[in-house]
Amino acid sequence: MKKALIAAAVAGAFVAPTVMAAEGPSVNIYYPMAINIGDTDSNENRTSTDNETLIDGGGSRLMFTWTDQLNNGMSLTAYASFGNLGHTGLGAVQTRNSNLSLSGEFGTVSMGTNEHFFEIDSIIDGYGADWANGGAPLYFLTIGRSGTFGSTTTGAGSFSFTRRDSNSVWWTSNNFNGLTFKAAYIFGPGAVEGNASDPNGHQLGVNYSSGGFTIKLNQATYNDYDASGTGVSTATATDVDTVVVNGDPVAGSEAQATSVTAMYDFGSFSVAGTMFDMDQSNAGVAGGVTRLAVSGYGLNVTMPVAGGRVVFNLSELQDQDETVAGVTAAVADSGAQGMDIGYQHDFSANTYGFVRYDSNSRGVNFDLSGADSESDNIMLGLVFSY
Repeated sequence: MKKALIAAAVAGAFVAPTVMAAEGPSVNIYYPMAINIGDTDSNENRTSTDNETLIDGGGSRLMFTWTDQLNNGMSLTAYASFGNLGHTGLGAVQTRNSNLSLSGEFGTVSMGTNEHFFEIDSIIDGYGADWANGGAPLYFLTIGRSGTFGSTTTGAGSFSFTRRDSNSVWWTSNNFNGLTFKAAYIFGPGAVEGNASDPNGHQLGVNYSSGGFTIKLNQATYNDYDASGTGVSTATATDVDTVVVNGDPVAGSEAQATSVTAMYDFGSFSVAGTMFDMDQSNAGVAGGVTRLAVSGYGLNVTMPVAGGRVVFNLSELQDQDETVAGVTAAVADSGAQGMDIGYQHDFSANTYGFVRYDSNSRGVNFDLSGADSESDNIMLGLVFSY
C-alpha cells in the first residue's frame, strides 16, 4: 500500500565531533491534488452548502535533508520542510517540521519542531491523512465541543492532539528484535508575564513488529495549556492546519490521551485499527466545565487489486462526558463519524490517481451552535511523491 511520506526527523545527542564528510542536500516533494464535488447539509437554518472546489492535501510540502557522517560513529542530520504548497487564499508557504539531529548506538534524537509519534502513528488511512472530509482517524484526535470536525483547527475550546510542537526533543531507540521505544519532551512556548502557567508536554511510546503484525502504544500529556491547546495569549494563524484562536494559558490544566494502534497484513488484504481515549481538565472551558473525556476509534482495510488498491476507512468520536460542579454526565449527540471508500491506481513509482466517496456527520451537540450536519463528497485526484 502506497503511503504518503511522513516527515519525521532522525538522530542524535549533544557532542562536539569533527565533521568528516557531508552528503546532501537531498530534495523531496510531496504534492496531492484533487477535485472535490459534494455538499454539506446543516439542520441549522436548514442550509445546504456546495463543496465543489479544487483542493490540495494537507500534507503537501517540499523537504530538504543534509547529512554529515561524523568521526565517532554518529551522523548529523539537518531537516527542513515547507508546507502549504498551492493553498489558495489560506496563506503563503510556511515552515513545517524542521529539526537538527544526531544518531548513533543510543538511537536517534531530534531537536526542533516536530509532529510527534502520537499523531504520526494514527495515520493509517492510506492517504497520509491528506483529506479531512473522510474517515482518517487523525482528524478525530480532538477533544471539546468546538464544531471543528474535519480539520485540525484548534480554538473555540477544542484541544487537538494533532500538533506541530516547537521547542521539542524527540528520542527513538534502535530496533531490538522488533521492539522500539520512543519519548519526547515539549518545552512549550515561553512563560506569559503575570501568569503562573508553564506550558509543557511529553509523549511516551513503544512499537513492536513481527512479520506482518505491528502494534503501537502511545501516551501524550500537555500541562498548563489553555482549552485550545496553544499555551500563548494572542491569536495567531500559524499555518493552514492550525489556526489558533485562544485565551491565556491556564495553570494547573492537563490534557491527556492514550492510543493503541495495531496492523496486520494478511497478504490478500491488510487491516489497521486504532483506539484512543482523551481527557482534559481545569482548562477554562466555557460553561463551568472542569473536565472533558471522550473515546474514539479508526479502522482501515486495504485490498490490493490489479494496478492499485481499494481503500476503506471508518472513524468515530463517541459522545463526550462533561463534568460540571462535580457531576459527570454524557452529552447526547456530541460525537462525530466519518468514512470513505475509494480506489487508488498506480501510474508510476511516484504517482497514483484515485477516486473515492467520503461522508462525515456530527451530532447536534458536537457543535456549540447546536446544529447537526452531514457532508458527502466525490473526489478525483492525483498524488505525486518524489
